[in-house]
Amino acid sequence: MNSPNREPLKRPVQFFTGKGGVGKSTVLGALASSAARAGKRPLIVELGVHTSSSHLFRGPNVGYEPSEVAPGVFATRVQFEPALVDYITSRLKLRFIAMLVTRNQSLRRLFMAAPGVDEIVTLHRVAQLAADDQWGPILVDLESTGHALMFFDLPSVLGVFLKDGPLRQVLDSATALVRDANRCAIHIVTVPEPLAVSETVELYRALRARDDLHLGYLFINRIPPRWLDDEERRLVAQELQGPSVGEPWFGDLVLADYLARRGDTAEKCLRGLRRDIHLPAIELGARSDDGAAIIEALADRLDAEGLR
Repeated sequence: MNSPNREPLKRPVQFFTGKGGVGKSTVLGALASSAARAGKRPLIVELGVHTSSSHLFRGPNVGYEPSEVAPGVFATRVQFEPALVDYITSRLKLRFIAMLVTRNQSLRRLFMAAPGVDEIVTLHRVAQLAADDQWGPILVDLESTGHALMFFDLPSVLGVFLKDGPLRQVLDSATALVRDANRCAIHIVTVPEPLAVSETVELYRALRARDDLHLGYLFINRIPPRWLDDEERRLVAQELQGPSVGEPWFGDLVLADYLARRGDTAEKCLRGLRRDIHLPAIELGARSDDGAAIIEALADRLDAEGLR
């Protein structure tokens, strides 16, 4: 991996990856909110079938054309068919012909079945948005760790087969964007839980082995608070051994013991992440608010850290 030569969160295009369920979209939303507060025009790019931005910000449904989901925060969802139209238009220069091509059922099935076409048109769409000066930063929400590895491996794999032609030109343009340390960074989001940590370390090592990619930050999300100090834990353990058995508060003591043990697991996971992943880390505490409130709280934290 090349050494970064610009502060990663200030680069125009940023990719976010991580195991499903780690709060990646929430972290990304907080970064977008922080950027909007700073007078920027952030654009969240979602690649999945379902969108998170509308739900998190309680805004309008997100479609292919960018829309404002919160004050100063915009979002778009890359959909195969309109992205394919944009791609063909870029080659044919006539949009109505591109639409006729994609409406031909035989050609449409051919495009959808061809390996790598979905990823190529997605890369093309991201590069297209990056070339539009009205957006910045562009925050790309990748679907999962496995999808991220495939997404970033695709250019080198297809490059072997695509020697020339329009597909190769698109591939080269998108690859140049991803490989440019001045324009692009890849961030990893995780939580301090054993399965997530194991998958995160594997992802980090796979990305780190690539000398054409540029890693940014490790976001460690939903770190639980320390519920009990050492003396309180000793007293809880003592009460659970007998004195409080059968008492009305016994269930509360069991819950307190569980939360303390969960905190122990989280601390062990944090030590492992700090040991095995050599990236600057941003550690974010767990919150019980709804999505919009969590985004605002995390954005406040990022503002305080000066990470916008």
